[in-house]
Order: sequence, then structure tokens, then C-alpha cells
Amino acid sequence: MTVELIAFSIVGLAIGLGAAVLLSDLFPAPRVVTALTGLCSALLLGGVAHAAFGDGHPVEAIVCAALGSAAMVSLLARPDQRSARHRPKHA
Repeated sequence: MTVELIAFSIVGLAIGLGAAVLLSDLFPAPRVVTALTGLCSALLLGGVAHAAFGDGHPVEAIVCAALGSAAMVSLLARPDQRSARHRPKHA
């Protein structure tokens, strides 16, 4: 379980920091908030997945942690409202 916790932490930080750095225009919150959201959600959802799948499925738990972390980090995204006003309207 210790190795899985380390893997959950690495995956969560990678997703949080990756989103904050690569998509900085979508995340107005400080990078620390985005990175910590990725970390905390990966640890939480990885623990839930580990409890659901059991000890013999670490890869599945890590994948669930990554997907859940990406979903939670995406909740912080705020697209620019001005770009929505300048889009052409379709008929």
C-alpha cells in the first residue's frame, strides 16, 4: 500500500501541475491550489479504488486515481468568458 500511496501522489501532482502549467489560461487559481487538488483527489480516490479492488489490483487503483484526479482538477477550470461573447453565432 505504501508504494501505491507514492504512485497516487506522483500521479496527482503530475496531473495538477500539468494542468496548471500547460493550461494556465483556464486555471485562474494559484498553481498551488490546482496541484494540491490533484494530489488530494488522487490520494482520496486511489484509497477508495484500493478498497474496492483489493490488494491484488494496484494498476487499476492507480488508473482510477488518475481519472478521478483529472476530473476533480477539471472542476477548477474557468474558461475565459470574453471568448464566448466573440464567437460567431450559428444559424
